[in-house]
Amino acid sequence: MKKKLSRLVTFAMIFSMFATVDLVQAETTPATPTTSVVPTGTAPATPTSAPSVTPTTTPAPTKPASSLSPSPGSAAVPLDTQAKFKALQAKGILEGSDEAGTAALDQILTRAQLAKTIVLLSNLKEDKAAGSVYTDVDSSNWALGFIGAATKAGYMEGIASGHFDPAGQVTIEQAASVFVRVLKLKADESSAVAGTVSAWAKGNVAAAIEAGFITKTTDYTVAAKRELLVSSAYQAYTTLQAGETVPAVTKVSVAEFKATGAKTLWVKLNGAVADTTKLTISVLRGGSNGTSAASTPKWHAAKNEVTLTLDTKMTDGVYSVKLEAVKDGGLTIDKGNADVTVTSENITKIEFNTASDTLAQGKIKIGFKATNQYNEVSDLSASRFTILTSPELDAYSASDSQSLNIDVTSAVYSRKLLKDQKIEVRVATPDFSAQAVKSFTVGDPQSIAKIELGDITYVNGKTNLEAGDIASIAYKAFDQYGFQVTDLDVLAKNTKTYTSSAGVIDSTATEPPQGFGFVVDYTGDNLPELKVKAASTINTYRDQDVTLTVFAFSSGQEASKIMKVSNQKTPYEVSFGAFPNTIAVGDDDLFIPIIVKDQAGTIFNTDEVVNSADKIKVFGYGIHTVTVGGKDISGNYVGGIEKEGGNRGKIRISDLKSLGDKNTGVLTVKAMIVATGKTASYTASVVGKRHPNSVFLSVTPKVKMLPSLDLNDGKTENIFRLKYKDQYGEEFDRDYRGYTVQLSFNKISGSVTDAVYFSRGGYTWDKDTKLPNNPTRLDSAIKSIILEGVDATRDGYNPLANEIGYYRDKDLLFTSNIGDNNEGNYQLTAKLFKGDLTAVTAGTASLLSTTVSSTQLLKAKESDSLTYTITPFTNGIYTIDKLSGALQGAKTTVVKDVYSTEGYALENMFAGKVILTAKDSSGNIVQLPNNPIKAVTTSNPQVSAVVNKPKADGAVAKDFDGYGIRGKNVGTTSISTVFKPSNYTGYKFAFLENIAIKEEGLFASSLTASFNGKSRSIWLSALKSGVNIYTGNDTGKLNQKQTFSNITLSDQYGNNTFKNSSVIRVASVFGIQIFISNIRWATENIVPGSGYLAVESNVSGVNNVNGLANAPYPLIGPDAKGEYVYPLDDKVIGAAAGKAVDPTDWVFSSVNPTVRLLRGDAKYVYIPAKSVINGTDVEVASFTATMITANGKSISVDVFPDASK
Repeated sequence: MKKKLSRLVTFAMIFSMFATVDLVQAETTPATPTTSVVPTGTAPATPTSAPSVTPTTTPAPTKPASSLSPSPGSAAVPLDTQAKFKALQAKGILEGSDEAGTAALDQILTRAQLAKTIVLLSNLKEDKAAGSVYTDVDSSNWALGFIGAATKAGYMEGIASGHFDPAGQVTIEQAASVFVRVLKLKADESSAVAGTVSAWAKGNVAAAIEAGFITKTTDYTVAAKRELLVSSAYQAYTTLQAGETVPAVTKVSVAEFKATGAKTLWVKLNGAVADTTKLTISVLRGGSNGTSAASTPKWHAAKNEVTLTLDTKMTDGVYSVKLEAVKDGGLTIDKGNADVTVTSENITKIEFNTASDTLAQGKIKIGFKATNQYNEVSDLSASRFTILTSPELDAYSASDSQSLNIDVTSAVYSRKLLKDQKIEVRVATPDFSAQAVKSFTVGDPQSIAKIELGDITYVNGKTNLEAGDIASIAYKAFDQYGFQVTDLDVLAKNTKTYTSSAGVIDSTATEPPQGFGFVVDYTGDNLPELKVKAASTINTYRDQDVTLTVFAFSSGQEASKIMKVSNQKTPYEVSFGAFPNTIAVGDDDLFIPIIVKDQAGTIFNTDEVVNSADKIKVFGYGIHTVTVGGKDISGNYVGGIEKEGGNRGKIRISDLKSLGDKNTGVLTVKAMIVATGKTASYTASVVGKRHPNSVFLSVTPKVKMLPSLDLNDGKTENIFRLKYKDQYGEEFDRDYRGYTVQLSFNKISGSVTDAVYFSRGGYTWDKDTKLPNNPTRLDSAIKSIILEGVDATRDGYNPLANEIGYYRDKDLLFTSNIGDNNEGNYQLTAKLFKGDLTAVTAGTASLLSTTVSSTQLLKAKESDSLTYTITPFTNGIYTIDKLSGALQGAKTTVVKDVYSTEGYALENMFAGKVILTAKDSSGNIVQLPNNPIKAVTTSNPQVSAVVNKPKADGAVAKDFDGYGIRGKNVGTTSISTVFKPSNYTGYKFAFLENIAIKEEGLFASSLTASFNGKSRSIWLSALKSGVNIYTGNDTGKLNQKQTFSNITLSDQYGNNTFKNSSVIRVASVFGIQIFISNIRWATENIVPGSGYLAVESNVSGVNNVNGLANAPYPLIGPDAKGEYVYPLDDKVIGAAAGKAVDPTDWVFSSVNPTVRLLRGDAKYVYIPAKSVINGTDVEVASFTATMITANGKSISVDVFPDASK
């Protein structure tokens, strides 16, 4: 945010207006030291005593009740320092100085090490936000959170404003003072301390000696070693353990309740709770009858206090805490409620956090610290404050930190500033209730005085740099006045970067320059990045350490960091992975997985296998007509490992379709590492062509069902599915020629005719259209149907209603009619025959397999004896209101209220569907009528709403799938439902409590497609007409059009599954991108830039200017109402002459106006390339289509258009 004050007069008026406000001016405010850690040899100007804290009874240090102490039965031999280190190391309080866990007792103790130790001793939580006030502690520094927590707790402070000096030494007296604060000991000012000690530290040292934290010595101002840290920490741990014994209680009450931060509440109980999981603590906003406020509990070590951190900051009002005992958990609640009145966060103090009063001529970042009424540093960014400067300058407020940026160089060049001129900066709250002002002087041009290098971040979670990788190095650069340098030009011109090893870094790279250097900001923090790029090939056969160094010209200071560089993996041995499939004559191409390892036994990932393909030889023998080895995307044999597509990194076995049964036999596949000669063999029997051998139920119906409520939306439909297996026990869906299936429906018992009938899902029954060989249902009139077998693999296959494929893996239904007294048992028998229709009819066909699907129809009154439950929302429901408008298109192009109505309906796809389940006394699920739920209410309308949930498998959210719970705001709710299971019993009720409404951002948990990772051959004519990428799942096996087919996406909440066109409609929510790659043309001699192939989609469903400007012919209009009509019939886009154009429903393709994109369409849009020789069309030979979500879930297919069709 850029803030200016337009007139200096106004600036002066504001300053005078607030003249009575105390101004924080670092250059005039006298230092008032506390018992902070003071640098070695530096005493405060005015020493004071330790903080005036009323101490608790100091436990005797001689016999601490700690698990670290010797057992009572032992000889109580004192532990030596090494043993104490091991004990604290086991507790996670201390760490070794290296990977071996060495104690390093002789090493000098650093301020960062001390901060971490006391934070872990005190059971505090890391607080990186509190540590961010220090400009010399990088955000990636391992100690940042510990330094912040130690500072916030008052145990340690910086050595100067904005500087902590994490690597600085700690003196003995400083360490003593810190442990005195941690243990809340009282400084003993009256006791004499023999030896050299600073006046300010005398009382703390005396108290630490008396309590046994340090031993007497001759000089307490010298640097402390880690040996002292171990001894002091051990004593502190045992003391804290002994002093935290709190009586356990089972009858729990709230003893104290108060607000301790803008988002934190503190609860103290009447005693300790043995098992905190047996107690539920919740926070309510608005008093005991208010709304739930989500919070995270953090129990203190003694288990009698808990800090509740809310998800959002508290606002003016009353907040309540509520205790609830878990059922059968052994606790009871006495006083379980308490209230506290809080006010919204109020900034009470602002302080500048700068290293100097002089600003270099550069881009200067000036930090400040705003403290609230709880004495904690607020997380409000600088953009929430008023920033004023005199003279008037461009001051840019940071949106992610408490800092502002001033380009002093630009101001000097524009003569707004001169060297040695004064600049006054004021930071204030919007109402000026708190403010700070500081005066700075313009200094020399900015140079680099100091560089600090932090952690190295390798790509993709790696722990070392590999060939071609780019890594980032955290750093901080400071100018001659102590300010952080944020200008790329200053960094580049004032430093030199180099490494200790040749051949590792890509010296030819331009970004980063010569492979190692500063580059522009990519992360959005306005700080240039320091990156290193590895060479594309690293010629080393062992891991090595490479030193990265940055040298500052003006100061001569340099900083170095060790980078781990991995040797380029070399394949050493190979083996075959699991491959359970049978290989049969006529099969599609198969892919056998392999496992490649290097000499250390490390397994290669897929990319590494592909990159090493030229080092692995692949061949096969035994059946000469079978091809073993890879093919390129055009289908040409290239041998070796498969390098492209979804099966890259595997071994392809192809040309099985060309075999006859006489070509069966043993096939041997071998892989060999060329360099080592190590081989692996895979032997398989190629068996005869597959044929259907058995029929089975892939989905079984409910064993019981109820009568229908009506024959419209209240039918009871009991679903099951049929599939087939081949003679090898694997699922079969190939060539059914010579085989037939008979479906027979029978009433086993029951007095009512046609109380239940059988049908295929998707049909509406009509008696007048029944045909002997193509009935729409089976009942008492027509009891069976014979399905004929055809070749389901043939190109363009789309099953007819009397073919086996029409009923395979489709919803098959037992449907009950209306009738409260109807009952009976019904079954469908499926028989698989070897023989055609004539043979089955004549009784001469061979029966191969039979399966029976059965159900029992209950009388309507039996619904009174069933148990009803609502399916819980295990992962919660998303607050879709947070994305309101994301699915509604552009407002400026909306007509007929599409924005307000359809957009809201699309959002309801994310509602949690209310599902009712009925079970009998034996636990069997009973099939209920469709839409039995008649009403739903929610207990908390502030966080949820009851909506009609649309089916998430269509382009338009108009086909409703029952009631849903829409998330509005974070919280919890309960629902009650009114439902009608039968006409006999009438209405009943069911409840579901404690439904969590969450705001965790949506992401794709899975993305699948029928042909993901496979090769598809489609008709070129279909590609030219603009076929949808998901075509094929609803209209049969349209091989001439199928690429992905049946695209399905699910989110992490588990309530929402999107299919096909609905995936496209919600693409913006999941960051979905669809792109084409690996395009190969029929010839390479094409005009550069000619040809077009892309996937274009209509996400919003709302037309724009493109829909008219790119029409294939001029449209008639607009008329007075702004509407258009078609001038002629056009079957390609479904237009009729004189028909109104509905711009809310479709758009034309951007380059091919004959392709119309309806809502939810994602179509291939294709224009041939042009020959460079004669200008004729050159068609595409192959390409890869990929869909990917923002979190990396992806699907892809390799497509081979058939130019002959």
